[in-house]
Amino acid sequence: MIAAETKAVERGTTFAALMEKAGSESARIIYDNYCADKKNVLIISGRGKNGGDGFVISRYLTQMNCNTLVLLPCGKPSDEISLNNLNLLDEGTVYETDDYLNLIKYSDIIVDCLFGTGFRGSLDEKCSALAKAVNASGKTVVSIDIPSGAVCDTAEIIGEVIEADLTIAISALKPIHIMKPACRVCGRVAVADIGIVDEDFESKDGHLFFTLTDEELKEMLPFRPAVSNKGTFGNALCICGSRNMPGAAKIAAQGAMKSGAGLVSLAFPDAAYNAIAPSITEQVMLPCKSDSSGTFSAKSANSLLERAEKCTAALIGCGIGVNEDTEELVSKIIENIRIPLVIDADALNCIAENPEILRKAKAPVVITPHPGEMSRLTGLSISEILANPDRTAIDFSKKYSCITVLKLANTTVSDGEDRVYINPNGNSGLAKGGSGDLLSGIIVSLLAQGMEPLDAACAGVYIHGGCADFTARLLSERGMTVSDIITCLPSYLKKFE
Repeated sequence: MIAAETKAVERGTTFAALMEKAGSESARIIYDNYCADKKNVLIISGRGKNGGDGFVISRYLTQMNCNTLVLLPCGKPSDEISLNNLNLLDEGTVYETDDYLNLIKYSDIIVDCLFGTGFRGSLDEKCSALAKAVNASGKTVVSIDIPSGAVCDTAEIIGEVIEADLTIAISALKPIHIMKPACRVCGRVAVADIGIVDEDFESKDGHLFFTLTDEELKEMLPFRPAVSNKGTFGNALCICGSRNMPGAAKIAAQGAMKSGAGLVSLAFPDAAYNAIAPSITEQVMLPCKSDSSGTFSAKSANSLLERAEKCTAALIGCGIGVNEDTEELVSKIIENIRIPLVIDADALNCIAENPEILRKAKAPVVITPHPGEMSRLTGLSISEILANPDRTAIDFSKKYSCITVLKLANTTVSDGEDRVYINPNGNSGLAKGGSGDLLSGIIVSLLAQGMEPLDAACAGVYIHGGCADFTARLLSERGMTVSDIITCLPSYLKKFE
């Protein structure tokens, strides 16, 4: 944001004009949302530019016939632009005091302009007490850019934080508005347009986060023509399962079918036939030769590659186990398959000691590791990965020319370029065995339907998390299962047709 604002100034605006626009747009959003029946507004302003936005908000809300007071718990601002805006206010409406309980009591709306995106660490004792008072007040709370007490870029909360009903993001969403846990204290999020254009955000020094909305996903999903047949919507080949893990195969195949593929072919070791066959109805079953442990025999590779010639995308790895046979099978599939390939779970563990094989792929590859699998692929510790997931995904994708879907509370997707997708939805109900198998099934389905690999990965992650949220509303995060999510998937997808 600092770089983008600087570029906007170089194009001809001023920092003072940007603050004026930020304040006026925020005031409009507050007024439109709340001021029909709530007229008494308390603005809590800090000493930085976020506080300066608050002074502008006060001025505009006053012009809109609101009764506006300003509290300066940390004293007057330190920068000239903010100080100039403070001086435009009526002195009788500005309070420098620690005795703020009556100001809170007689307000309808509290606007939090205490700290902005530069905040790090935790609130001091005085500001912590203020945050507690605001949260206990029962008043409508609007935070400008971030709820004070949360850390913008890492979405950390250390100590007290103001809990907002609405957060107004200035110019663009920030990581805090998307990433857990801090996104939970943002409430609803609205974006205030202050005139910074897309070109201002382009930078050679960093990477740009992006996310999706329901409206954007609806535009991305493949069109479903009325005159069509099962071939119109692709054929997904799922190479999954083993005698000990038949459920992974069923989950992946059902996820692929229920997210729109015209045909799903499920290949599994014949040792798992009795466990898998009774629950497979719509999918084509392809039982393959097993080894002595009930996993795929490496001799299955040629027949699977032949089958792949009739398919439009493939998935390998869910529940296949790790041994010499599966390691050889995975290597042969990666090196020889000519359709987009999703590599998940045990298939990633099979190549953990030789990720260089990804360079030999003849078709686009999407990998879907969780942090443990990513650690084995990269040699990084899990803590190192969690500390910088976006950089981890970018570097791996760039090195091995693949799409990386790094599964986290906010799943991160990269194609090796400097744009990183951060997923905004999902909940703790996904923290159950089988969730990753379902995600892989959804992604291979979208690939089979013709979506580009990066789009399929981002859309698949969004659908996966969004359907989990839909399911949790019907059931509960605690009690929902992956099977429940699969059952709900068609109803959730209805909104995108």
